[in-house]
Amino acid sequence: MKSPPRRWFPRLAGVLFVLAIGAALLVPPLMEKRTERRVRTLLLAVQEGLQRYHVKEELYPKRMMTGRELIQLLSDGGHLESPPANPWSGMPYTSASEDDWLRYRTDSLAETYELTVLFPGTEEVEFRLDSTKNQSLE
Repeated sequence: MKSPPRRWFPRLAGVLFVLAIGAALLVPPLMEKRTERRVRTLLLAVQEGLQRYHVKEELYPKRMMTGRELIQLLSDGGHLESPPANPWSGMPYTSASEDDWLRYRTDSLAETYELTVLFPGTEEVEFRLDSTKNQSLE
């Protein structure tokens, strides 16, 4: 004998509700990890481009820059194989985007560099790579 639709519908709604809550709890941390992996990939690509620039020019770029400016400089000079994707927007880093949390600095003699990634919307440093103390992301 078939059960009336009223009995299985609340159970189905309950199961779907529990699945939706589970997905809502799991998706943000997964997205955060994905963005972190993309940021690390970006930093390593830019670091490699900076090393190529340094070999050719014997100095690092001489001024402070945003990520977009630095990547444009490295791309134009042939120091990056291709412009990396912006980890926050998903767009190529050469296209205009407000989501640019990568910063570049150098010392007054352009002998060292520092790459920092800020937590989006803040001035707090999330990752730092430089040519002296923090040469890797470990």
